[in-house]
Amino acid sequence: MEAAIGWGAVFEKGDAGRFTGDVWLRSGPAAGDGTNVGIVHFSPGARTHWHAHPGGQFLYGLTGRGRVRSRGGSGHVLEPGDIVHVPAGEWHFHGGAPDSPVVHVAVNGGGAPEWGDPVTDEDYGEGF
Repeated sequence: MEAAIGWGAVFEKGDAGRFTGDVWLRSGPAAGDGTNVGIVHFSPGARTHWHAHPGGQFLYGLTGRGRVRSRGGSGHVLEPGDIVHVPAGEWHFHGGAPDSPVVHVAVNGGGAPEWGDPVTDEDYGEGF
């Protein structure tokens, strides 16, 4: 068993190679198959770049309001208690709403995601 202790946890700033805007992350232990859990805080308008997870991803909204959209699809406004599943290999982004931060739990399957280009302002606004 491996535990990540909650009190005194350090959130690391998201890097510009994967995120636009102010993003803070905390990751927990990873399983042998690469599955991992993280908590992510996005400031208003902040977001991931386009990316795809080899084993899919679940997002669970904790606080605030965010956005999740797959490439070419309609968007979902992520609110507290919402659970979103993104299938394996599906290109998508997620982040804060234009006027609200969001904090979510991410359960990522199958190891490291493949990262793509930044999400443009046009793509960020489309489908919501």
